[in-house]
Parts: sequence; structure tokens; C-alpha cells
Amino acid sequence: MSAFLGPIHYWLYNKIKRQQELVEELFLLGNEYGLSLEQECRTLYGNFEKKSLEEMIDHHNIHGWLQERVSQVEYSYAYCITNLIKANSGIGARLETIHKTSGNKLAFRLKDKNPNAIMIFKAISDNLLDGMPCDHANIVTEQSEDEIVWQRDRCVHSRYWDEIDGDVKVYYELRDAWLNGLVDELGFSLERPDEKTYRIKRM
Repeated sequence: MSAFLGPIHYWLYNKIKRQQELVEELFLLGNEYGLSLEQECRTLYGNFEKKSLEEMIDHHNIHGWLQERVSQVEYSYAYCITNLIKANSGIGARLETIHKTSGNKLAFRLKDKNPNAIMIFKAISDNLLDGMPCDHANIVTEQSEDEIVWQRDRCVHSRYWDEIDGDVKVYYELRDAWLNGLVDELGFSLERPDEKTYRIKRM
């Protein structure tokens, strides 16, 4: 990454903030079950400061600072989900609803633009955190206005889940709930031909 702040840095930071918003919803859910997830995540992974990027970033180590923020929200997210499931094994439906609703909210913001499949994929890339830009986690293999297919080239999330004894399969189940919440509202469907392949198709 460049030594100067550019559009790609703001783009990545916005994705980090979107994931932090989900983490904060999980904090609230944890409160219902007597869990102190917010305090625990702050102790383990640090406090997420809500300031402008220019105020916080280490201008001498832009790439390193952003990688630390990616790791912070990835660990916090995995920690919250894993501990919520440990506290209540039947909480899966609540977690899916939170994620589907998040996808719905993005869909409502996009509806006026009458998005096609390519635009929807861009919205997904602009909102879901998949490591650093240099990780190239997803590769598009087919695209048109009515359909887009992409493959997960590498999993950039598993190490966070592994380190806290979580199950990264849960991550992908909740990601699918988010994706379904997005595409259903826009007249598209999500298909999963195999574990690594995603297809969004106009209904």
C-alpha cells in the first residue's frame, strides 16, 4: 500500500467499520445473556476508536496500522460469536436474523439505483471485510448484469476463529445469511454450487 492515504485506505477502513458495527450488535446481544463481551474484547483486542482515519492512523506505517484494525475486528467478531454460541447453543436463529437484517439495510440503500448483479457484487466487496486488498480473497469468474459468479480463492478468516477455538463454518453460515438478506430484497438469489463458489442471479 502507498505511504500516503488514498481512496483504497478509506475503502478498507469503511469495511472495518462495517464489521465493527456488527460486533457492537453482538455486544448488545451478549448483554441479554449476562455476557460482558464488550469489556472482554476491549481487554483482549483493544478499544475500537470512532475517529476519522486521519486522526488515528500511523502515517509512517499505514499498511501495518490497517492490518492491526482488520485483526482487531476479526478477532472481536469471532470471539463474540463463539462465546454467544457457548452461552446458548440455540442462539443461531438470532445471529442469522442480525446478519440478514444488516444485509437488508444495505439493500434498501441500493434499491433506488436498481442495481444489476455487477453492482451488487461491488456493494458486497465494499461492505464485507475480506482481509487486506493485497489478499485477493475473491476472484470473479463470470459476470453480466443478470448474473455474477465468484470463488473464494483463500480463507482469510479461519486463523482468527482457530486461535479462539471457534468454528469458521459458523462465519460462512452467517455470511450467507447477510448475503441472502441483501440479494432477496433486490430481486436476486444466492446459489452456492460448492463450498468456495458463489452465484448471484436475477430471479
